[in-house]
Amino acid sequence: MDTQNPTARHFISDEITQALLRACLPYDHPIRAELEKGAEITGVRDVAVSCNGVSLDRRIVELRHDPSHAASFPKPATTVSRTDMSELTKHFEQIANGTAAVE
Repeated sequence: MDTQNPTARHFISDEITQALLRACLPYDHPIRAELEKGAEITGVRDVAVSCNGVSLDRRIVELRHDPSHAASFPKPATTVSRTDMSELTKHFEQIANGTAAVE
């Protein structure tokens, strides 16, 4: 589908914003440019935006693990074991806002 018309660009931009927010990243995060560069509208009935053949959410996960983009992602201050319920409960708010990681 043509991604150059204003309607398509606006749809892509909205979908990228939602994907960044789901990943607990600001809407103006530096990887936005990377996502916009490879974004395309896919589907006929249920349209979606993909980037390099994968969903936007999956692409963000890939970029998190890419060493060339590692500096643009904040490092979690705390890591909590997924099997330790007391620590999970204690750090629930930090996990929810993305400042603590669960391993």
